[in-house]
Amino acid sequence: MNKLALLGVTLGGLLTGFLMNQNTSSLVSERLSSDTRVHVTTSFGKSLNIDINAGLELKDTGQFEYYIVIPRDIGFSAVGDYQLDDGLLSLNITNSEPLLGESSSKDPLQLYEKLVSRAEMHTTENMMAFRPQHNKDALLLFSERGAFYFKPR
Repeated sequence: MNKLALLGVTLGGLLTGFLMNQNTSSLVSERLSSDTRVHVTTSFGKSLNIDINAGLELKDTGQFEYYIVIPRDIGFSAVGDYQLDDGLLSLNITNSEPLLGESSSKDPLQLYEKLVSRAEMHTTENMMAFRPQHNKDALLLFSERGAFYFKPR
């Protein structure tokens, strides 16, 4: 009788552990946006202020959609798979497209505009991501080349 009870408790513990593991997924479902201004100083002593509009959607299917747009409608959009583990976000791009808007002027693209239109400049593996204390629905994301404060849309 004791062996049967021990077997029942063991199987119950394994089942409970399995079910709890299924519920604690690192996949989330949220739509976030960021409006920020970046100040860039060049080696020639010139400085630029660039307004950036960014959006990030993390889907509970493990997929993401991401875009960045700066003035003159230049930027990129990207889709792919993501992983969010222990405060690290990895965006693995499967498809990206540059956004090169119709400009009313015939000015050639500046170097920073060419760089912004490449998704690879903004998405890397193991970007530090955390929730600020004052807004648990927001996300601070630090990549190699910048930081974004994303808030819910």
